[in-house]
Amino acid sequence: MRKLIICSLILIVITAVTFSCAENMDSNLNQTGLLDQNGNLITNTLIFTNRITFNSNIPEWSLNISEDYVIITNIMHLTNYEVVYKTNYYLPNLPDSPTDYYRVRVPFAISGSDYVTVSYKDIPRIKQLWLDQLKRKGSADKEQNVFAIRNRDNDGGFWFQDKNFQSMRNGIYDYYYFADNGDIYYKGGDKNNKNKAILVKKFVGAAIVDYLKAGTIEDLRNRTGEWTIGGIYKMAIDVNEARTRFKGGGVIEGVYDFIAAPDTGAYLWGDVPKFMRQFYNTNFIEILVLNPYNNNGQLNCLGVDSYYAYFGDTKSREHNKEGVYPPIKGFTEKNMPWMTEENLYMAARPEGNVAVLNRWAFFTGQNKNIGDFEDYNKNWKFLAMPGNAY
Repeated sequence: MRKLIICSLILIVITAVTFSCAENMDSNLNQTGLLDQNGNLITNTLIFTNRITFNSNIPEWSLNISEDYVIITNIMHLTNYEVVYKTNYYLPNLPDSPTDYYRVRVPFAISGSDYVTVSYKDIPRIKQLWLDQLKRKGSADKEQNVFAIRNRDNDGGFWFQDKNFQSMRNGIYDYYYFADNGDIYYKGGDKNNKNKAILVKKFVGAAIVDYLKAGTIEDLRNRTGEWTIGGIYKMAIDVNEARTRFKGGGVIEGVYDFIAAPDTGAYLWGDVPKFMRQFYNTNFIEILVLNPYNNNGQLNCLGVDSYYAYFGDTKSREHNKEGVYPPIKGFTEKNMPWMTEENLYMAARPEGNVAVLNRWAFFTGQNKNIGDFEDYNKNWKFLAMPGNAY
């Protein structure tokens, strides 16, 4: 990190040469956004830029987006700071004195509408909206189906009425279910015992984030700025334990992928990891989103996305191979809390949340009606589908 104190007049000259321009987010998909004092919708509270100004203390999230930034103090207003990054990110573009209230989209959670107004500080309400979505409380189904998640290789249940993705397949119940408290269990066991459901991810909170549309993993243009609720989960099994218990076990290997979220390239010698998140203990967190844009065009189903902060080395083959243990290059005392502490994202403005969530995994393929693309070369069939509880 580099810190400079410089007059704002000089800043204009420096940054005009060194840094790129700002770009407003396309909000044509939005029926969500910040509400103003009169209850009107403000949909452009994210902007693609390399700079952000704070009129008081600089929030910690802004110093964890990148290590390559400068801080400029306006000598005429010593409480006015500008953080300038080397490259563009989606950063908050908030009005003066913004309210606490956002309109968010939570499909199937609310009867009669996908949309609800909530304060970003109302943690109990936000958590309940996530749980209501899992239970499909707003569904018009004659029988109350809940959401369950099909595993990586499970191609059952392509139609709304067809729940055969939860039927035993080759001696295994190959799907995940949500417990009443939001925890995620894999029904099919592990390599040693296929008859015992296993806790995979533990629900620890919820936060407002925006939907992403499937694309390359570091393409920031996937952001929609359309606000929704995501569930915050801690790993109940670390990546190395998951490798031992699930990898090489046939269809249950999908559980390993659901934890490691590897990106692979199809080469002549087989699938080779291009990236693998090294969640070497169960402190690491992710935000899961059930995404209507990434649902493979399946009616009443939602794609399964994972958004998370990750500061490990994403380029080196040495880092991305199997069985990496700490110390992890790039993990620091300063950035580790954003990878492990759920409280940093709860009761926090969503614009700051998404600025820090710099990695994502699309566990479900892209809707072909939106774009002919699937996440790299994966043919994963993870999908949140109406089904039976447990």
